[in-house]
Amino acid sequence: MRKPLDVIAAIEAAYDRSSDEAAWLERLARIVAPSFSSVTEATSAFVYDLHPDTGVHLGSFASVGEKPYTCEHYKRQHAMVDTALHRQAYECDMFTLLSRAVGPEHARTTIAAAGMTGDDALGLRANITPTSGVIVTTHVSRGYRIRDRTMWTRLAAHVGAAARLRRTQRHAAPAVLAPNGKLEHGTTRTIAARADLATAAKSMDRARGKLRRIDPEAASALWQAMVCGEWSLVDWFDHDGKRFLLAHDNRIETAPRRDLTERERQVVACAAMGHANKLIAYDLGLSTGSVSIVLSRAAKKLGVSSRVALIRAYRDLVASKS
Repeated sequence: MRKPLDVIAAIEAAYDRSSDEAAWLERLARIVAPSFSSVTEATSAFVYDLHPDTGVHLGSFASVGEKPYTCEHYKRQHAMVDTALHRQAYECDMFTLLSRAVGPEHARTTIAAAGMTGDDALGLRANITPTSGVIVTTHVSRGYRIRDRTMWTRLAAHVGAAARLRRTQRHAAPAVLAPNGKLEHGTTRTIAARADLATAAKSMDRARGKLRRIDPEAASALWQAMVCGEWSLVDWFDHDGKRFLLAHDNRIETAPRRDLTERERQVVACAAMGHANKLIAYDLGLSTGSVSIVLSRAAKKLGVSSRVALIRAYRDLVASKS
């Protein structure tokens, strides 16, 4: 029987950078496994990069459960999927079943041919960039019902933000805050945004309190993955054990378009990663209405008339940059 997701514990694990990437994935898989799959099924996590010509390349890997899988199982499964289906599978909803992305029959045949059990696969995709990220997955029986989609997708936003931090060098943080939101140190940019950073710090502390047990969904809504679309807050302890929060630069990589503003590039980049407007608002600390306006403005500048066309155009820009 699946247990309710301890979303705050999972978010805390996502931002822990004390171990290497493989150990980080394993800890994350162990925390979410009781809510993600049955006791006997394996929960696996891996880093991926999606290439337009050669398909999916798998990176660091971890699998937990009574019968964990190996990375080779997933490599065999991916080898049986053509590039078009790869794009389809990795551009679907962030928390969904494989059968909804590639069809029930194809899901079953690739799972079986890779030497794995189950009729379908449940996947949580956390995006690092529009073409790379982290997948947490388990195999399930036909007719599996998805629960708590909102909390899972919020967790994915944090895992993606945390993975971006892991890929960057650990330069000095532009802001240091006390848990009560007091700005202890800042640069010109962070001093100007001190009110937003203070609100985010206090909300983060509130999410970690009793609210995490009383109302996990409300707690997850409080803890922003990004502040003003620029910074992620992570814990830091000084030599006396006193806790502070560091605001690390963690902006999403965007394609170079001079005709788009920085905010427009950020919002379109999130849309290109499959984030719905509500999740983009959660990612960047904006209102849902503002997200819609920015997307419409960007579409007009790029000469497209639909969200799908806007996303395709932006992904092509990212691919050409790579």
